[in-house]
Amino acid sequence: MKILFIQNRILFPTNTGGRIRTLNVLRHLAQWHDVTYLCSYEPKDEPHLQEMRDVGVQLEAIPFKGTSHEDFKFYWDLALNTFSKVPFTISKDFNPAQRARAEELLADGSYDLVVCDFIMMVPASIDLPCKRSLLFEHNVEAQIFERHAKTDKSLLRRRLMYSQWKKMFAYEKAAGKKFDRVIAVSEEDKAIYERDYGWDHVDVIDTAVDVDFFKPLDMPEVPNRVAFVASMDWLPNQDGAEWFVEKVWPIVKQKHPELHFQIVGRNPSPMVQNLAQQEGVEVLGTVPDVRPYLTEAAVVVVPILVGGGTRIKIYEAMAMGNPVVSTTIGAEGLKVTHDADILLGDTVEDFAAHVCRLIENAEDRQRIGQAARDLVCENFSAEVVARQFEAICQKTVG
Repeated sequence: MKILFIQNRILFPTNTGGRIRTLNVLRHLAQWHDVTYLCSYEPKDEPHLQEMRDVGVQLEAIPFKGTSHEDFKFYWDLALNTFSKVPFTISKDFNPAQRARAEELLADGSYDLVVCDFIMMVPASIDLPCKRSLLFEHNVEAQIFERHAKTDKSLLRRRLMYSQWKKMFAYEKAAGKKFDRVIAVSEEDKAIYERDYGWDHVDVIDTAVDVDFFKPLDMPEVPNRVAFVASMDWLPNQDGAEWFVEKVWPIVKQKHPELHFQIVGRNPSPMVQNLAQQEGVEVLGTVPDVRPYLTEAAVVVVPILVGGGTRIKIYEAMAMGNPVVSTTIGAEGLKVTHDADILLGDTVEDFAAHVCRLIENAEDRQRIGQAARDLVCENFSAEVVARQFEAICQKTVG
């Protein structure tokens, strides 16, 4: 197959779940098929362009000037979005030059398939002159806004999320019907698409892990260390870290005063950085490699209260042999079993009890950690899941 794969950015550094999920598929897909990777890039991405080419794709990188939370223009555009029917996350990432380049590449009719990676790429991918098209949905995007609208502590933010939820629901529902097929990342997401959006063209792939990279290192465990490893510029991770430190950690710390909690992940917000004021809490921010922090942690926590799709961070920690404590939402869509290869708790008391249980019982840590690694290695390696993705591409083209 000849595939035009349209994404927002370069996939390096691999510091978000979305980048990791796409890269795990693309490394193999590019070995088996002729893949052109079309994305936008900013000056900060230039050092990673060659890494992207080394994946095996033909790289088409289009310059783009985005906005961040530190820019006044970001908030100005967000305010103007009040008057638009298009969700803000869709409009802010649209690069007209990327769309134009897609049309140029497809003009000769040689491509078999367009893959739109993330709903945010729909404006650059929809209604292109190609034989078939496929939408890769990493989350039910509207669901994330809905959960924030119902749970956020800030009234202003709840109102903003409510508005974006309604816009995203309508946009996502209509956009998905424009593609020949849709790929979801869990059976739960597929059920939502079918029930709420009326889609009848959804297939599912599992969450993939590079098990050759994420494997136990020859380093000793630190018995008094608990870790949360995630992108700390994503709001659900920020809220989860705050909930754990403010609600769960005092209970755990009272029972085990020797414990130390590390928050590891890129671009921690000021709120996350302030959590380091709590006794025994350390915010490390961006690190060159998360594996040493996972290896040393006696327990890895995933205290997610809001989210969508599936959390790659859980399977990565499991592949490292870590015992994981997560909320049900944190492990949503993953094929895990409570008390066999993971511990699940949704109340403050249950979550704290699970952490304490693992800290107190080295045999439990070993049993659950080994079962977790066995589960991921046998079922969710990157090549296995890439074959699932490839089969859906072939089904779409055929």
